Amino acid sequence: MRIAIVEDEPRIREGLARLIRKIDPGYEIVGEAADGLAGLRTIAESRPDLVITDVRMPDLDGLEMLRRLQEGSVKVKAIILSAYSEFSYACQAIGLGVSEYLLKPINVGDLTRSLRKVEAEIRAEDAPRERDDGLSLEGALYSIALGGAAVDGELRSFLERNCRVDASGRFALVAIYLGAGYGALRQATLGRAEALLAKRPAFEYRILESPRSVRLFLVAFNIEDEESTRAWFEGRFAPRLKEGGRGALCVGWGAFSGLDGLRDGAKRVDSCLDWNIVLGNAAMIAWPEADRTPVVPLPYPIAIEGSVRSALCSMDRGKFESGILGFLGYLRADRAYSPKDIKNSLVRFYWSALGTAREIEYERYSGLAQQDILERITFAVTWPELEGAALTLLELLPRTAEAAAGADGPAPGGGSVVRRARSVVRESYSQGISLSEVARRVGVSSEYLSAQFHRETGMTFSAYLRDHRVRKAKELLLGTSLRLYAIGERVGYRDSKYFCRVFKEVTGRSPSDYRKENR
Repeated sequence: MRIAIVEDEPRIREGLARLIRKIDPGYEIVGEAADGLAGLRTIAESRPDLVITDVRMPDLDGLEMLRRLQEGSVKVKAIILSAYSEFSYACQAIGLGVSEYLLKPINVGDLTRSLRKVEAEIRAEDAPRERDDGLSLEGALYSIALGGAAVDGELRSFLERNCRVDASGRFALVAIYLGAGYGALRQATLGRAEALLAKRPAFEYRILESPRSVRLFLVAFNIEDEESTRAWFEGRFAPRLKEGGRGALCVGWGAFSGLDGLRDGAKRVDSCLDWNIVLGNAAMIAWPEADRTPVVPLPYPIAIEGSVRSALCSMDRGKFESGILGFLGYLRADRAYSPKDIKNSLVRFYWSALGTAREIEYERYSGLAQQDILERITFAVTWPELEGAALTLLELLPRTAEAAAGADGPAPGGGSVVRRARSVVRESYSQGISLSEVARRVGVSSEYLSAQFHRETGMTFSAYLRDHRVRKAKELLLGTSLRLYAIGERVGYRDSKYFCRVFKEVTGRSPSDYRKENR
């Protein structure tokens, strides 16, 4: 796989290149650029399979660069790099067809998974072209409606002469969303649809399958009476089809003029399915009427977000859970919010909670599958899907104090020396403990504990104690209104100036700046 990296920070750009080569020597770095404008030139010259780009860059940001590539019909996969505070960019990135959205600092596991995923997508897209010996009606309709293929003279002539399709006539597209039940529902849904279509009004059709988007798409053409066709889909086809889907199906409709209208309108029909989140289990969501639904602005509930962040800092499971449920209840209040605003608010909420968790204890939360959750929210079509994605936040806070200890292991008296030493630190970090004191309490010499600690953790005992105290200071800075000297004392620093100096050495910010930026 050929890869181009567009990143304005040289250190990150060079580090990514080295890391990618280590992940797979077969990955080839074919170009590097420091901003979006240079990126456009590099991509045009090197023609990579994949572009890894930062969002914020001078001159031209990553999203605008991808937009220009798309407008120029340059097909390339993309992985976006961003920071937690840039939640709004995630939604724009998904709209541009970005394959992955990774959060800084980059986790090796996440990058590896993303690269493998993109590589598999490229192989899957290349495979049909390698097997295709010629055009078919289904293949032509698929390439236009779902592949975005331009309708050239050859394609138009093929459909008109070989398939008897009125290329300038009216087309309708019906999107059938099966969600997570795609594998189990697909065959039965196809059978039920074909049985219903046997008694259809006058039109021809083909059903296209899209496993990646967990949808079926029915393309209707040579339509004699559009009004009666729509009425049949809305009054008979959609309700009967949904009866067999155990309530899991969502159906969208749109009608268009000519093949170009079908190509450009397919995305509109697909996106209007999001209105199921607001309108509930409607028989059929129709475009463009759905997009004309009256809506009101959704004020973001910053107070609920604040209570959830505070609960994370204080490890209050009950308050944390009630805050998440309260947020969901707020979004479902009896007000006409747009599905886009609902999703954006939920992404912002998720970003905030995960960002707070990572700030407090990065090691524990750095490996969470944030990309998967982001995609679940962005691609959700029903309220239960959004709710399920939001409730994964509960994984951030274990149900018991014992679970919170996690990898740090059992209490003193059992397990390895290092695990017991960590437990002593967790219990007594605020009391001015030292290496010799901890060694005495776990029954070994200071020299032995120091050597073992470095061997098992890769860091010195003093660095571990310092980092633990800083994590606890972060909790207090975000979750309380205590003065800085009081926070310093609570985490084991009697000298407030020394506390502030240590905190800045670890985080790069003073305690007061950290509090301002994260509140």
